[in-house]
Amino acid sequence: MRLFGGKGNYAYACARVKARKSFLLSKDTYSRMMVMDIHEIGRFLGETQYREEMSLYGGKYSGASLVEVAVTRSLASTYSDVLAFTTGHLREMVGNYLRRWDTFNVKTILRGKVSKASNDEIIDTLVPAGAFSEEYLKTLVAMPSLQEITDSLMKQPALRLTLEMQRDVVELGKLAPMEDHLDKMLYYDLLDVIEPTKNPERLLRDFIRREVDVTNLKVLLKLKAERIPEDRIQRYLIPGGFEYGLDKLKTLAQGGDVSTIVAELEKSSLFEESRPALERYRADAHMSTLTIALDKSLIGQSEKFAHFYPLSVLPIVNYMIRKKVEVDNIRIIARGKESGLSSKVIEELLVM
Repeated sequence: MRLFGGKGNYAYACARVKARKSFLLSKDTYSRMMVMDIHEIGRFLGETQYREEMSLYGGKYSGASLVEVAVTRSLASTYSDVLAFTTGHLREMVGNYLRRWDTFNVKTILRGKVSKASNDEIIDTLVPAGAFSEEYLKTLVAMPSLQEITDSLMKQPALRLTLEMQRDVVELGKLAPMEDHLDKMLYYDLLDVIEPTKNPERLLRDFIRREVDVTNLKVLLKLKAERIPEDRIQRYLIPGGFEYGLDKLKTLAQGGDVSTIVAELEKSSLFEESRPALERYRADAHMSTLTIALDKSLIGQSEKFAHFYPLSVLPIVNYMIRKKVEVDNIRIIARGKESGLSSKVIEELLVM
């Protein structure tokens, strides 16, 4: 079944998204938040588009925890709203893009259970914006054992989980194989349903493939820095990248170190967007500098794609990405302030 192109309320949905985009926080707002303490940040957010969630969770949480829960739940509400005001094939496409939150939520539930987090803590950090309803996710959280949770997940055909993965989780508390599988299935399915017969769809597919590139490069950088053996690195690589196929990634995994990957980045289309951060990395050698550079490059690509086709799915995807970045930035500022990090260090961790 064709999911892209065809009928959908593109003009209306893009107009709604354009209006919402105007409420995204500016760089100047982040700068003002940097000189606030955590309580001032909370009061400030209570006067913005996050006011409803700040009020709702204010009696249950405080400080950075309140900020994190409020902005995360606001993100879920925003995504649900966006999906709700799309129709036809556009809605199907947005829904498929949002399935990444099914992966996120499954990981969050399993990690929470393994780490003995309370059910309320797990529920409040979920983003029920994918195909799995909030009711189903709460049902999973309420289950008392990993066996019951994974039994239920095994019945979800889209996840394509195996008994071996289930045994790893239940008997060993080993989440990595299942998480790796879920990441691969996410991108495999998303790329599979996009039919690149028109320019917007082709650009969206290229963007998703660049996202795969960025995800793989971040994995390579992290595992190389930790001196993980190359055969183990290869297990975590996702096929389908735009510039970096599996063969090229395996070559990078086999040879050299982080500097080899940095040198490779300088030859890629990601370089122009990430040039300042790469230069900064040479000075400070902080891994976060590189990963933030890759994230910025991806956001830059989504902005360009949205500009090329203003009445397509691309502006909607761009907005959803920028909203996620905003939430991540707010969480970084809140946690950084509560941990006593300097404004300079916090600012270097932000994606703007």
